[in-house]
Amino acid sequence: MNSAMSHTNIPFIVRLVALALLLLPLAPHAAGMTQTITLKPGWNAIHVALEPDEKEIATVFSGIPVRSVWRWIPGRNEAQFIRDPAEGLESVEGWFAWFPEPRPDAMLTRLFTIDGNTSYLVRLDEASGTRQLTIRGTPRFIPTAWRPNDFTLTGLPVAASNSPTFTEFFSRSTAHEGQPVYRLGTDGRWQLVSGSTPIHANEAYWIFTRGNSRYQGRLNLMLDQGESLDFDRSFDEMRFVLRNLSGVNGSFQIERLGDTHVPLSLRLEDEETGEIGWPDLPDVEVIDAPAGEDVFVTLAIKRSQFTADRMEQMIAITDELGQRIVLHIGGNTAQRGALDGVMRGKAGGDNPLLYAGLWIGNITIDRVSEAQRAGVTPQIVGSPFTQRVLIHVNPQGQARLIKDVIQMWEEGTMRPSSVNPAYQEVDQPGRYVLITNKNLIGLYTGMVGRDGVAVGVRYSTVAYDFADETLDFTGVFGPGGEISTAIMVQPELPTNPFLHRYHPDHNNLDEQFLNYQEEAYRVVRNMEFVFTDEDPQGGSTPGWGESVLGGTFAESITGLHRNSIFTSGTFRLRRASTVTVLNQ
Repeated sequence: MNSAMSHTNIPFIVRLVALALLLLPLAPHAAGMTQTITLKPGWNAIHVALEPDEKEIATVFSGIPVRSVWRWIPGRNEAQFIRDPAEGLESVEGWFAWFPEPRPDAMLTRLFTIDGNTSYLVRLDEASGTRQLTIRGTPRFIPTAWRPNDFTLTGLPVAASNSPTFTEFFSRSTAHEGQPVYRLGTDGRWQLVSGSTPIHANEAYWIFTRGNSRYQGRLNLMLDQGESLDFDRSFDEMRFVLRNLSGVNGSFQIERLGDTHVPLSLRLEDEETGEIGWPDLPDVEVIDAPAGEDVFVTLAIKRSQFTADRMEQMIAITDELGQRIVLHIGGNTAQRGALDGVMRGKAGGDNPLLYAGLWIGNITIDRVSEAQRAGVTPQIVGSPFTQRVLIHVNPQGQARLIKDVIQMWEEGTMRPSSVNPAYQEVDQPGRYVLITNKNLIGLYTGMVGRDGVAVGVRYSTVAYDFADETLDFTGVFGPGGEISTAIMVQPELPTNPFLHRYHPDHNNLDEQFLNYQEEAYRVVRNMEFVFTDEDPQGGSTPGWGESVLGGTFAESITGLHRNSIFTSGTFRLRRASTVTVLNQ
């Protein structure tokens, strides 16, 4: 094309299409990665490290002359043992297989999908050449579940190059050091390997464990929760812990993978001053790894820099000894479709969903008026005190003060699989619910275990009380806005400070203890929350203005003293849940 072509020579329809494309909403930046596994003619033992985007076996192996694919799924009491595939696995309990059409043995198929973090035996047609199996998917961090005093068929988390030997990898594990390891030959027979054999990244092995073990290698990774670093709409910071078990000082390397970069910050703390900073996570970050010590790595999401409603990326964590673990990182904006509101940044912009959900935080009171002198100006107190506050915002932007709420779980529903009707697949996924009406608790299940029973998670406060389940605010919730409400502590409210059930002068009953007679005073608390663009407590707070909000607080209290009491201070709220509707 001639670079000197004038703008007016470009056909009108081309310019119109280009303009339309610019006006299209940004698509989510979904990040995946590929795992390429070399298959040789004959038998192969492979380890699938990714959760495939497409799980159906026929699709995964499309175009590859595979004779069969096998997976070991033992029953609870079935011991794993080595059986040469060349001798046949059809009659062995625990082995499930897939045979492609139109092979006559396709009717024996009992395996239909490929799962991540799982090992398989693949028999490639002996008459074919070497083939490349490419799987696109997402990594999930699931530590190896070693079977005690038994063999486990698994792969190991090592780099494709400069990988350690079995002796090196298991040198810090008494349960594996010197124990037998078997590798599958293309002839379909398992062969005992020596400790000096290098580990291959995509290969599966039978590995014996003596006793119990949770060993994952000389690079040990622990996540605070889940199988990835998923910054959903509630999390601004997530932490993982690395430990160097090699016995010698070294370093860990954190490397961003792929072209899409999720906006992230890395928490750094100055050992001398204690000052905390949040610089951008670089493409490659090297961290000291003292022998035997925990290294805490905290990452924060920067939603204000998102270019899509959802962004994803992978990071690789490696040590100097050839071990490699890949983690998936994903994050959402405050709500899907809320990007414009984030950019405008004032009281939710035009999108009330931007700040919908449950917010939990603290009010810090540092000024109180001198009521005994009828003062109306709050004065600095000697020691500030805090009050917990719970606020829920619905999809229309209506903020409500709540005093307690229970997070529960509603089970999803299942339906027969479209791939294999003998199996069930998700129809409607489960979801979290927020309950303020105690009568509804029995309709849902718990979300955490306690003494072997699933229970809900309860959030509550003792800083205030009122008669109903919720109390409406007036005003706009979010940066640049302000909300206010009045709490009426009626004489009959059990938490009224003047009500004493067993004192005849303060029990709201007449002298015969029969009829109602108001004796306690009514207390009125007028609260006002003014949201600020900057953190009033100073510093750099990850997620500020998106999932962390704050500002100044003021309150007047009448009825508690003969003179009104005025207080002021600051508040900070953090979104604890994105459930936008209560009791549903």
